This record gives sequence, C-alpha cells and structure tokens, in this order.
Amino acid sequence: MLDVSTEFNDAMKAENRRFETRIKIGDTVYTKKDINSWIFTGGSISGETFQIGSTFSNSIKIEFCSIIEGIKELDEVIVEVGIATYDADFNYTNIPPAQVGSAQVGSAKLIHYKPTVYEYVPLGTFYVTTCDPDRNEKKTTLEASDRFLFMEDEYVSELKYPAKIRDVALEIANKSGMKINETNFSMISTTTIGKPEGYTYRQAIGLIAQFEAGYARFNRNNELEVKQLIDPKFSISPSEYFQKGLTKNELMYKVGGISCTVSVKSESGDEQVTYTSGSNTGPQIVLDNKVMTQAQLDNIYQKVKDLNFYPYTLNWRGNPALEMGDWLTLTDRDGTSFKAPNLSYTLTFSGGLTAVSSANTNSSAQTVSAYSPPMNQIIKDINSRLDAAGKNSVYDGTEEPPYPKEGDIWFKKNGPDDEIWIYTKLEDGTYDWVMTTSTRLSDEIQEKIDNSVPSDEIVKTINLSEEMDGKEWLKISGAKIWLTDQTRIDDAIIKDAMIGGLSASKITAGKIDASDVNIINLNASNISTGTLKAIALEGVTVKGSTITSVGDNFSMVQKDGAISWVRNTDGKEVFKFYTAVRNLNEGVVSLDVSESGSFSIDSKKLSKTFLSFSASSDMTGYGELDRLSLYGNDNSLTYSPTSFKFETSQGSHPEFSIGTTGFYLGDNNMYLRGSSNSLTIRATAGTTLTSNLTVSQWVSFKGDASVSGNFSVLGTKNARVVTENYGERLLNAYETPECLFADYGKGVTGEDGYLEIVIDPIFLETVNTESENYHVFVSPYSEANVWIEEINKDSFIVRSNKPQVKFSWNLVAYRKNYEAVRLDNAVNQELQDIDEEK
Repeated sequence: MLDVSTEFNDAMKAENRRFETRIKIGDTVYTKKDINSWIFTGGSISGETFQIGSTFSNSIKIEFCSIIEGIKELDEVIVEVGIATYDADFNYTNIPPAQVGSAQVGSAKLIHYKPTVYEYVPLGTFYVTTCDPDRNEKKTTLEASDRFLFMEDEYVSELKYPAKIRDVALEIANKSGMKINETNFSMISTTTIGKPEGYTYRQAIGLIAQFEAGYARFNRNNELEVKQLIDPKFSISPSEYFQKGLTKNELMYKVGGISCTVSVKSESGDEQVTYTSGSNTGPQIVLDNKVMTQAQLDNIYQKVKDLNFYPYTLNWRGNPALEMGDWLTLTDRDGTSFKAPNLSYTLTFSGGLTAVSSANTNSSAQTVSAYSPPMNQIIKDINSRLDAAGKNSVYDGTEEPPYPKEGDIWFKKNGPDDEIWIYTKLEDGTYDWVMTTSTRLSDEIQEKIDNSVPSDEIVKTINLSEEMDGKEWLKISGAKIWLTDQTRIDDAIIKDAMIGGLSASKITAGKIDASDVNIINLNASNISTGTLKAIALEGVTVKGSTITSVGDNFSMVQKDGAISWVRNTDGKEVFKFYTAVRNLNEGVVSLDVSESGSFSIDSKKLSKTFLSFSASSDMTGYGELDRLSLYGNDNSLTYSPTSFKFETSQGSHPEFSIGTTGFYLGDNNMYLRGSSNSLTIRATAGTTLTSNLTVSQWVSFKGDASVSGNFSVLGTKNARVVTENYGERLLNAYETPECLFADYGKGVTGEDGYLEIVIDPIFLETVNTESENYHVFVSPYSEANVWIEEINKDSFIVRSNKPQVKFSWNLVAYRKNYEAVRLDNAVNQELQDIDEEK
C-alpha cells in the first residue's frame, strides 16, 4: 500500500468524497474537466489458478470529452488521482470567526477562507497503445499499458552460468532498459540457476518471480519489482461495500502441491522429467520453467504451502493508495472477519471513484485424492508430534485436526497471520478449539495504536510488515526516536543516520561502502594497500598511469590520452578512441574499429539506430532516421524516408526534390515538375527531349509547339476554331496515304484561250514536280471547257475552248524527300531503332 497521510485515509472513508485527477501527456496536463472517465486495471498473482511468476501488465483506458490531436503510439501517460483532504464546500462553517476588535457588524459572521486541498497518489506511468478520436461523438478514447510493452524482445543472456538469480534479474533489467527498485532487487535470492533460453525479457523476469514465489510488476513510480503478497493491515468496513457487493466462496483455497516439467539431458538424449513438491491432492500450481530444479521447486513450495484464503469479489468505494498484492481484512454477511489478497484491482473514475477487488482463484481440487487405508491413518495419527510431557499432540496446517484431546495445540495459518488454538473444555461442558493468540492485532488494539500519539512522540505507528524480504519485520514509523544508555544492534540496515561522536576505534569488523560515506581531509599517504571503490575524485591529475575499468566481457583502458576497449577473453583491442597530430600540428580525433567490428549510435527511448557502420567484407552504413538535414550558408540538403530535397537561396532559387507525391527539378524560371497525375515542363528557351516520351493523359501546350521529326497521331488532328455563334469548333485535317503538299489559285484565260501559271518559287522548293505523281486540277466558273495543256517542273499551261474563261486550279505534288512514303506502319522505324540501342 502506498504511504499516505492520515487525512488521506480519513477522506477516503468519509461519506462525502471529492476527487480530482491529473493526466500528463507530453507537456500537457488534463484534469477532471477534460475527461468523461478512466478505468484502471491492475493485477498480481491473478487467474483461475494461483499464478506464481505473473507479469500482469497494468493498463488504463481514458475517455476525453473532446477531440485530442497529436497523440502518438507509445507516448508517455502519467496518471494521478487526488482526494480533497480539506473540502472548502463542506468545512467553511466550522472555521472560527475572525476577531475585529470589539466591534459587531450587524448579525454578520466574519470567517476565514481556506481553499480545498487535494492529496494525490500516482496510478502509474503508461504508454499509448491506441488513440481513437470520435469526431461524431466529439470525444477521444485512449488506451495505454505499462512498460511491459517494451519487454517483448528476446532475452539473450551473457552471464556465466550457473549464475545468481539476483544477477540474472539485474541483467534482464539492464538489457531491456528498465529502471528498477534497488531496495527490492537487493532482496532477490542469490541461489544459482542454469541459463534461461528461448524467453522474452518479460517471460524471463516472470521466471525470477517464480523462484521468489511472487510476481513481477512495475510499481506506481514506473520501477520494475519482484513482489510477494504483503499485509498492510488494511481493513474495509461493510459500510464501504456497495449493496450486495461482497461475494465470498465458502470453499477455502489452499495450495496442495506444485509441479514443473523440464527437459533433462541423459545418455539416451533429452528426457522430460516432472518435478513435484507437496501433496498431489488439492489445488495444484503448474509451472513452466526450463531451468527449474527439484531443490528450487521445494523452496518455492515452502514459501506458499501455508497460504490460504477464501476466493471473493468485492464491489466497493475504492482507495487508490491500495495496491495489487495487498492483503485485505473483510467482513462477511455473518459478521465474521477474514483476510483475502487483492489479486485483481479495477478502479473506475467518472468524477467519483468505484472499485472492484477480487481473488477468484479456483479453490476446488484439480487432482483426485489418493485412497488412504485405515492402518495408514492410524500411523499418521501416531506420527503426530507430541509435547514434552508426551500427553498432548501438536498440529499445524489449515485443516481442523481430527480426534483432538483436551490440551492439544493447533498452529493454524490464516492468510498472512499465524494463530495458536488449544482444544479446551467450555463452560457448558463441551469441548472445542479456542484461539489463544494471533499475529493479527485485534481491531481495538490496532485502533489504539493508529490513533495514539505519545506526548514525547517516541513512536507514532508500530506495525508488522512483510515489505523487506517476505519475513515479518517490526516496523517503527515516526520521528524523534531516542534510545538512551547502552543499546546493541546485532544486525541492522540503517539507510540514513547521523551519529555524533563516533569513535573509529570501535569499528572492528565489516565494510564501509564508499558510495555511502563522505570522508574529508583524508591523508592519502595513509592508504597503503587494498582497493578503493565508488570514489568521486575532484581536481585530480593522474600522470604516467594506465586506468583500467574491467567489465564482464570488455575492459576500458585509458592510456596516453587514448581510450581503448579490450575483449576480456583474448585481450584483443576492438575499439580505440584517440587524438593524433596531423596537418601542421592541427589535431584530429579518430575512432578505430578493429577487425570486423561495427560502430552504432542507438536511441534507447525510440528503440532505433541513429547510425551504424560495419566492415566485415565491405564498408557499409545505415541509419533509422526520420529526418536528416545539412545546412550551408545559402543552401540545404534534407532527407527523410519519404523525400529527398536540395534547395538554395541563390539566384532564382534552384531546387531538386523527390518525394512520395512527385518530384521537382529546376528553378523559378526553368523547371521540370511531376506529381501523381501531371508532368509540368517550363523553359524560357527551347526545350528538347532527346528520348521517347509517352504521355498517357491530356497534354496542354500554352505556347507554340515545334516537332523536328515525324509527328503521328492515333486520334484526330484538328484545328480549334472560335466561331461567332457556336463557340469553339474542331476542324479535321485532310489526310492522304502519301506525303503530299497542295497549292491553290485562280486564273482567267486570254483572248486566245491560253494562260501559263508559274508555280510559287517558295512552294516549289518544298515539293518534287519532277515525279510522276504531280497533278494539277482545274475547274471553270462558266459553261466552257478548261484543261491542262502542259505540265512543267516550275509551271503549267491552262487552255480553254472560249476566250477569257475564269477558273480555279489545285496543284498536288510529293513532299520533297518523302516520295517513297505510303501507308507506313503505325510504329515509327526510327523509334524502334532507339529502343533496340537501349
């Protein structure tokens, strides 16, 4: 349970409760007015079976009352909930009036105003998995989970095995980049285990939790922990239940036995061996752990064999300071108090707060009880332990002993508490078991301790706690504890202390960790041997020495201004970082990568690589960069996975860019620009395309167009003409099978019915009038006959049967140099040749 003030707990139990919440995403903090609700779901050793080694991922679902923009996957979300420990709306009448001399102001009452005070506790740190803005409902739903999200990569251990369980746990945290609760990890067992292989980081830390008979979690401060069930002496009164809020299974859960199947190497190969511990009757815990041993399994069973509780579900008002894995003291319908663990915990905030606590572990037996014949029962009864006088039996366990005698003693395990019962004769003459003592304090004593404040403030709270190493420690919480005269501490952990007048001569054994001690004015000449650890040196110059830092796999050596990394296995240098004198004593900084090593710069937060270089056979490099920019005085070069761009501010701003939506090459006056559906070419002078160009969509020429080669059209060739009354109309070009040019004109024959027409010399240079395919056609404008008398290469003669006959003429001839063209193939031979050359 979180450490909160008495005012906090009192406010939680009060009839009227006022809550506030703070949700931080990036630099923005949202409060109660910004959300509709949130639901927090947490768990520990939860499930139908008692899940030792659970790695339950706590999560939260938040519904904002507006559209929230800019939230990305894996953004950090910090959630707090606070309760008003002083509520101005309910307490203002209790504030004493201010004194204003001896004056009376009518019947008015002057009061002091004290604003509402909130005390906050964290729910945890989460990371966005989904964010769904609903623009129809004008709300945003966000879901987030804790840091177990980042522990799904494969765990490859580099320790030397067998290795200590604590060392394996630390390596899992270090390799996965998780922050740990150092006090908690220091309590993890130092027993050795084999190498865990084929697990993710999350599964591997679950194995560690199995060996500790607990579970792994991220606490409210975002630190990784391996926890067991603890008893904070927290009671929930029936007044805090909702109507019919408590459902209790009358069949108690108690661990029967534990089993784990592992693969063991033998001469004949790998064999599957199942280790068991405890009884084969009652509820069974089945573990999946490749490095389990029989001794380890027996140790786990000893930690959980006395565990017992009634499975239950409780709907109640909730307390955010309560945590998963805390024992709760509850009261059933018959008024009987019992303890049960808070294995699963759901908090719902919607202005107010509600909660569901449960431990729905299946309490029924998972195996069939073995038959025990009468003789075995007699032997079992004979084997009961006897007291010193040999008259009475001493029992332990959770099951009521059969056939007891007056004076028999029963050590009973009840949840986290131990009780002593004696079989006693009652006043009515009957016999029954009577509890004489328990580690659980009575409600009356507990209330007196909680509410007592000795006048000299020696002790504020005395509790029994399991938060150290699974054992019950005497915890004294408070300040100003004064121990007088002679006091002896045989073995203690003192985290922070101020000792006046300590004589160093009294320290005769043990170690002083330099990381915890500051020693001033130490004469270095008195240090003659030994090893100095965890030292901070300031203002020190080390000359002519080699400084070596030894790690598990590599050592770092600093010598002659250079830093080298050496492989421990063979002493070979793998990296060297140094300076050298070159170029007229202008120094350079170099990093040498030996053999086929690689050099990387990584981002732990984003799980990406900024840059990585390797040289196994070829020199290669890569980077997982979202953006790379290089800037000069007047230009810049920018790269992203979807674009590449060079631009400059000089002249008319030349630019080159390629992206997913198109490209651009050129400057303000001349450029080539392409997009998903268009290609734009702009040039201040003539533009030449030296290869094939295929355009599958509409092309528009704003200016003149000139074609130096052949021009072919699969469709029509039109002249677009603007008419006065009918808009723009298309006129089709006259097409022939051969390349022919034509000229037109009018004339009038003379009195002799004769007229010679000279061909336009300019037109004459475009046609071939020496070929046979040279035609002249005439048409008269009166009732007369007109014909071609003679055709020459530069003129022709027209004759009529009447004088002065008016006529029109039409000359048709081959285009010069194209006399052999007739109905060519649609594919131009010249273009075919170009394609073949490619």
